[in-house]
Amino acid sequence: MTTRFPTACLCVLLVAGAAAAGLLRGLEGFRPTLAAGPEPPWLPPAGAVRPLFLGYHALAADLFWFRTVQYFGEHIQTDRRYPHLYRLVDLTTSLDPHFLDAYQLGGLFLTLGRAYPEATLIYQKGIEHNPERWELPYDLGRMYFLDLGDIPAALEWFERANNLPDRAHYVPRLVARLRARAGLIEAALEMWERMLETTDNEWVRETARKEIEKLRKQLRAG
Repeated sequence: MTTRFPTACLCVLLVAGAAAAGLLRGLEGFRPTLAAGPEPPWLPPAGAVRPLFLGYHALAADLFWFRTVQYFGEHIQTDRRYPHLYRLVDLTTSLDPHFLDAYQLGGLFLTLGRAYPEATLIYQKGIEHNPERWELPYDLGRMYFLDLGDIPAALEWFERANNLPDRAHYVPRLVARLRARAGLIEAALEMWERMLETTDNEWVRETARKEIEKLRKQLRAG
């Protein structure tokens, strides 16, 4: 994940964050009762948070995104349960509907947590708000292929990504393989290799390394 804002914005972020924290503490007594679960965060609707940041909604989204990554990291190292992950990602992307990293990594975090319906909702929300970005239909297609084994659905989303401007050079090759139903292990291997190359998130990198080794063993055995 790369920083989206220059250092000069830090003071604005801190002031806005302090204001948000103050309001959230003030509203603590009004929060609804949540089902039992580990560390249940109270997450207000995006509409209730937006006014606090005086138009700096992207900065607000960064604050909630930092919390999302922290939350995922805490639980992937312990119980591997993420009951509040979808709400965190949804709030972040509601504050900034064009926050591509939050859609991509948030959807991937949900996928790693096997919350496939919620991951689908995040990817489709991103596609709706960013219709010219090829990355999100590609990511959704990758989930259908690697995690759900649904080749027709994967092909549909890969073809959509392939028709968008500036799509990566490897997308047409994946489309051709899925159309021919040939070289599927190689296709899966390439997807994981691309993920390893393009992410700086260590949890994702570790997952990619394990999957790459598993697929290489399958190729050697075959």
